[in-house]
Amino acid sequence: MSISNPRQVFSNLSIPFAGTILGGLLPGEMVLIQGSVPSGADRFQVDLTCGSSVKPRADVAFHFNPRFKKSCIVCNTLEKERWGREEILYQMPLIVGPGFELIILVLKDKYKVAVNGAHVLEYKHRVDLDRVDTISISGKVNVQTVAVLPPDSSPVSPAAIQTSLNSSDAEVNQLKIKQFSISCCFSA
Repeated sequence: MSISNPRQVFSNLSIPFAGTILGGLLPGEMVLIQGSVPSGADRFQVDLTCGSSVKPRADVAFHFNPRFKKSCIVCNTLEKERWGREEILYQMPLIVGPGFELIILVLKDKYKVAVNGAHVLEYKHRVDLDRVDTISISGKVNVQTVAVLPPDSSPVSPAAIQTSLNSSDAEVNQLKIKQFSISCCFSA
């Protein structure tokens, strides 16, 4: 799979962060997050949301919430300001200190999540995918890059590629280097 043309890139983020995913998410796309967990971190969250409203709070289609003290990852959905049933994975593939690469593969019926090239979990859609248009990240985490990668079967024209004002060629090249690890982590 080629990731030489990310559809959208956010770089050097300030946390909390909320960014609009231009055109929403489509099956086959991936959300790539490169970051690190600082010492003393207890948790952080990545939310794929339906807008960025605060009052009332936007629906959260996919809530990915690593909790380090409990050594688990909690996933959930928020609809009409009510949380659904938590799905808890009692594993912690993320560690404090070294960098991580989190990939959310978007499929028509579920999300598949990989950390550092290894498949971690799957989460079935509870909210229609066509409503998802925002990514939010909060908690104790450092994030260098968030990228939306098109499916390898859908070529992306240069006009469709959106990059943030502070992204550099080096950061885009860093994404290219990750090509092999991304193509391998969901092969099973």
